[in-house]
Amino acid sequence: MEKINVLDLFCGAGGFSLGLHNAGLRTVAAIELDGFASETFKFNFPKVSLFQKDIKTFTDNEVKRLFKGIDVVVGGPPCQGFSVAGPSQYGKIDKRNNLILETLRFISLIKPAICVVENVKGILSGKLLNKSSATDVFMKRLRELGYNVDVKVLQAADFGVPQWRERVLIVGTRKHRDVIIRPKFGGNRKPWRTVGEAISDLPMIESSQGIEEIIPYDKEALTSYQKLMRENSRGISNHVAMKHTKRLIERFKHIACGQSLVHAPSEHGQRLRNGDAIDAKKRFKMNNQRLLPDKVSLAITASFQSNFIHPYVHRNLTAREGARLQSFPDRFIFKGPRTLMSKTLLKRENRSDEIGLSQYNQIGNAVPPLMAKSIGEAILESLRG
Repeated sequence: MEKINVLDLFCGAGGFSLGLHNAGLRTVAAIELDGFASETFKFNFPKVSLFQKDIKTFTDNEVKRLFKGIDVVVGGPPCQGFSVAGPSQYGKIDKRNNLILETLRFISLIKPAICVVENVKGILSGKLLNKSSATDVFMKRLRELGYNVDVKVLQAADFGVPQWRERVLIVGTRKHRDVIIRPKFGGNRKPWRTVGEAISDLPMIESSQGIEEIIPYDKEALTSYQKLMRENSRGISNHVAMKHTKRLIERFKHIACGQSLVHAPSEHGQRLRNGDAIDAKKRFKMNNQRLLPDKVSLAITASFQSNFIHPYVHRNLTAREGARLQSFPDRFIFKGPRTLMSKTLLKRENRSDEIGLSQYNQIGNAVPPLMAKSIGEAILESLRG
């Protein structure tokens, strides 16, 4: 069978494309606005035509001309507006929610055999700017275009990803095809992969240690997952620990595996801004969570750089550890800054040069490649049927 050509919308660092490639599909074009994420994508997919621009700026004629011969369109429109941790919790509708309609525009113009949209579960109740249901509108218009539409809720851990991560897929197919995505882990198949299975072979560096460039492995792979992550890799990169204050490290020492900031003694709590007093109100259980080595990881989100503590070392996770928990292989290199200044600091210093997606953001936003591979295998099976 001829290669299946894919267009990856909102491609980010390239998790979806990597998984589809490993399944046997071929991403021939991708679109991503962010400069740092685009740099990562270009480095890892040098043969793919990447368009670094706002998807809304493509005219209908450009879409038809540039993306001829596309069989499959995939994409993960920005999820912040649909997330329970985003503006929706305050009753606000994020303007980025309407980008799902741009995905629909591309599908209507390209007319692929199959289209797949991935997002957080919040998309099922998310609203467009006109307050209509984003999912209902998207599905209704897909059906009007001649697609059969199916909604699937997937658990990444079921596909070998060492992470609890629920995601929604909206799948549109022509000619009454079915896209049957088969889990490979969980249930009666195999136990889920754990944090320890994923990262225990990586160097146990302390706060502020590590280097960005590739360094040779300093120990043997201990699990089948680690062997998988090491395939075709010369070593470890993006493995730099954040620099923590002595006070923060002392707090981490009082948080055991499975615990978080709420379990730390009060004297180790967060301080009020511009003062030394302890902020008694800010003791959220989602902050400073130390991962359990014998369980799957909690969801790796765009803010994971400060959410989680290493199971054994008193520091937050490195970008590479997060990448392992997302199932990115070690040969996949992340570009751009590891972290970014907060908008408050940027404004204070009158700077705008670091607006974008850091390595941590890119990793947390990505579709886990192992899950994407199973989606790709299901697409191939459907197209061959």
